[in-house]
Amino acid sequence: MHADARYVNTLAEVRKLIDGLRLELYRTRLGSAHVMGGCAMGEDPKNAVTDSLGRHHQLSNLSIHDGSLFPTSIGANPQLSVYGLTAQLATSLADRLRNP
Repeated sequence: MHADARYVNTLAEVRKLIDGLRLELYRTRLGSAHVMGGCAMGEDPKNAVTDSLGRHHQLSNLSIHDGSLFPTSIGANPQLSVYGLTAQLATSLADRLRNP
């Protein structure tokens, strides 16, 4: 993020704006977000949003396959953990859809 940036409408405007931005540290901010938590997994619908296969407890046609299934932030970049969880849950979902 940059304190002097503004909205632009074309790629040419973007390039011109970026080339003209000053880079003193106090003018820039770096941010990142890895949303985790909020849709806890568990077999008890009273305590969890989804079951251990990512299936929503109240909506039968909804599965959740992302970092929101973590109980909270894992304190590190979750990319590989999300990939692994999603691969496992998506494979299971595909099997269920093939063999209902």
